[in-house]
Amino acid sequence: FGVLMSRPGMFPLLIVIALGTFGFGMADVLLEPYGGQALHLTVGETTKLTALFALGTLVGFGTASRVLGNGARPMPLAVLGALVGVPGFAAIILSSLISQGGIWLFLGGTFAVGLGIGLFGHATLTATMRTAPADRIGLALGAWGAVQATAAGLGVALAGVVRDGLVALPGTFGSGVVGPYNTVFAVEALILIVAIAFAVPLLKRGGR
Repeated sequence: FGVLMSRPGMFPLLIVIALGTFGFGMADVLLEPYGGQALHLTVGETTKLTALFALGTLVGFGTASRVLGNGARPMPLAVLGALVGVPGFAAIILSSLISQGGIWLFLGGTFAVGLGIGLFGHATLTATMRTAPADRIGLALGAWGAVQATAAGLGVALAGVVRDGLVALPGTFGSGVVGPYNTVFAVEALILIVAIAFAVPLLKRGGR
């Protein structure tokens, strides 16, 4: 493990993976209830959001696979995934604040977040494998999986705690239940921006 972590750029890369996965992961448990409470979608309609979210993720994975398979560098693609997620969350927030077209904004934002997750996940996995020594690739995969799983779990848990905590403060974040949800989505976008900032030095390093 020490050999793996001594590789130039490995530790900063794991930080980027943790931040990006944490930011994206907070949305997992909130999109469906948000659609129902903020946009008054039916249970069936909110359930379809999961399929749309998954479709975006699959498109992201497929796109990343093809681009990286052609020899592209993974970190620019990972940054692109995070960049796609930021306006995705902005669209989700805006969807509850406008009177017309909100549902379409919400659907578009949900797809964009899924797309960003697919791009970011595949690209960071590839970056981790390429940064590791040839005889430590398996260990690198384990490190990527451990960091991602931990960050995603913490993101999901914190999203629920923050949302419930803000709901307990009526009048502080706007009327109804929209404010607490939008606050969490805004935090997610901010964390993705921080992840992008941490990724900039890795972009400057060049690499394969």
